[in-house]
Amino acid sequence: MPETPENPRDQTQTQTQAQAQAQAQAQDQDQDQASAAAQVPSPAQVPSPVPVRTPAPALGSDDLARRLLAVLVCAAVEPGLPGVLLFDLPPELTAPVTEVFAGLVGRAAGAPEGADGPHGAVSLTTLGAATRDEDLWIRPRLARGPDGISFTLVPGPLTESPAGPSLVVVPDLARLSVSGMRAVVQLLGADVATVEHSGLRHRWRPRARWLAVCRAEDTERVPPHLLDRFPVRLSVAGLRTLPGTGTGTGTGTPQPGTDPLGAPLSLPLGDRVTDPLGPLPDAWRAALAPGASRPPLALAEELAPRVLELLGPDAGHRRALALARIARALARLDGATEVTAARADEAARLIGLPGAPLPSVPVPAPGPGLVPPEPPRPGDRPGRAPRRTDRGPDGQRRMPAGRPVLAPEPAESIGPGPAPEPGAPATPYPEDRTAPSAESASLRTPWPRAAGPASTRGPVIGVRRSHDLRDLAFVRTAMEAAKYQAVRGNPARLAIAPGDLRGYARAPEPERLLALVLDHTCRSGRRWRDALEPFLQWAYVSRASAHVVEVGRRDAVSELRAESFAARSVLDPRITAALVRPPGRATPLAHGLDQAAQALRRAFQHHRAGLVEAWLVVVTDGRGNVPLDASRRGRTPDGPVGRTGVEDALAVAARIGGMDRTRLHSVVLDPLRRPYAELPHLLADALGGTVIEGRATTEAVTDDGW
Repeated sequence: MPETPENPRDQTQTQTQAQAQAQAQAQDQDQDQASAAAQVPSPAQVPSPVPVRTPAPALGSDDLARRLLAVLVCAAVEPGLPGVLLFDLPPELTAPVTEVFAGLVGRAAGAPEGADGPHGAVSLTTLGAATRDEDLWIRPRLARGPDGISFTLVPGPLTESPAGPSLVVVPDLARLSVSGMRAVVQLLGADVATVEHSGLRHRWRPRARWLAVCRAEDTERVPPHLLDRFPVRLSVAGLRTLPGTGTGTGTGTPQPGTDPLGAPLSLPLGDRVTDPLGPLPDAWRAALAPGASRPPLALAEELAPRVLELLGPDAGHRRALALARIARALARLDGATEVTAARADEAARLIGLPGAPLPSVPVPAPGPGLVPPEPPRPGDRPGRAPRRTDRGPDGQRRMPAGRPVLAPEPAESIGPGPAPEPGAPATPYPEDRTAPSAESASLRTPWPRAAGPASTRGPVIGVRRSHDLRDLAFVRTAMEAAKYQAVRGNPARLAIAPGDLRGYARAPEPERLLALVLDHTCRSGRRWRDALEPFLQWAYVSRASAHVVEVGRRDAVSELRAESFAARSVLDPRITAALVRPPGRATPLAHGLDQAAQALRRAFQHHRAGLVEAWLVVVTDGRGNVPLDASRRGRTPDGPVGRTGVEDALAVAARIGGMDRTRLHSVVLDPLRRPYAELPHLLADALGGTVIEGRATTEAVTDDGW
């Protein structure tokens, strides 16, 4: 129960305060009603009702789902945009995005709405790591005839026979087989394609749409000419859920009569197929209609210079054509008759091109006697004037807001490196930041080769007498048989007896590898012979091969690059010479680690015998002062490099750390140099290895410094 004041005087004061507060609230309500009445237009000023249309999405916004829908619609409408490449799309969202794209392609091609199957009347083909040429270009068919069952070959799924809308999906472009890569290069953007395989000849015009997914960090494993075949690219790294499903795991097809959330479905086909990404605007739905007229659009004179300005001088012609075609598709979706330079800016913002200008929104200036309205606050009801903000919660009037009492302090960086810029858009061309791997340069299918017995593998070290026809030395066999031709009666042809057969004697293939990365610029005042001795002894006892990478040697061909060589054993005299190199000036540590990573990758993947164990020993203080890009180009950077060389070395070390941990062991030898003593430990953490401290010595150091 509320407390009652005992003193009549206190009760009178309480009643007086309550009456004052009631009068103040009544005055506020009168002022609110007066301001609301002043903002209500007269009946003569009320415009006539117009049909409400779904507004087009703001392409410059951060809504990745709406940008993704706009990209898919542009690819479905524009014939010059047959391929879409999405970076960093979560695997659980691949199926819903595929269904949306298939529905858009089918609607644009005039496919029947009631077609069976999850993708309607659109033919769907999926390419992966196990795709072969026989799976793409031909298809066996069995038919029953009067003479029994007959076997024939018909055109495969990529030949678009019979003609109709088709969609090719590549869930992981970096793991695509060589046959699939060759199909992408041959079909995407081609006017005419011809296949001749197993007696089958077929000629057609490629009209299929392609949807590929790739991680941005895997672009260095994909050839650049393969990436250029996809004209539309979009990074969706921040996309975790879809608006229409509310979850990132909803990959099923909506059941008839319900949407993915279970509510009754009352949307037209254009919204039903794009429900995971949101509804289609009316203009886009009209442009996707099968009977929609698509006349050629006029190109403004300033379009081409603007496209080249947005892409930069080093961009190829494929990127320029792709950006111009995206601009044309956006103009077609809006019902415009001309493609202007503003459309190019809109297309650049759509795909997230760095340097694209932000859309300018004009703000009208307040007229005389008018005050610009305040933005609505949470809790305000529509149709009413904004609440007064000059009273506090206690009913007392507040002073107008002035300058803050404390000014904000300057921003401070956290961590050893520069902080990333918040909200920086991802580039649609991540391959410009990394160089392609040499292993993915060729699209030729390697010839199949059986491994055979171990005696037929390895380098040739001599010739021996052979008891079978395996691994014959033909020249030595002919020379041995020629000795006995007179005894055998000088036959017209060379007679070879079983005792004349000679075969190659081969050394066994090494099953272990020791990779050494020697940084010559960190050896002064330190003795490394004792630290390296256990690893050299292990390689000698296990007959392991060696791969030595030298960083920062004085007599290097280019001081910006590391040099390497491979040896069959640690007894190679080049290894001893590598331990006495004089130090140079530059330290291309990132390039040296990159060469070691390529050697390890080749040894693990392309070694015919297969490695059982490998050790990576890195002797460095971690002070890399040459960026990886400068080492690959062979040119000195224009400005200061800062921590770029160190960050590149850590990035390469992280890729090495992702290799097989059960067979690869990594060690970093720390010279204990000050300052920046933490760099070797950061490098070891990136490699997933350990740190061994180099022993400082007070005795005289030898000339080699090791």
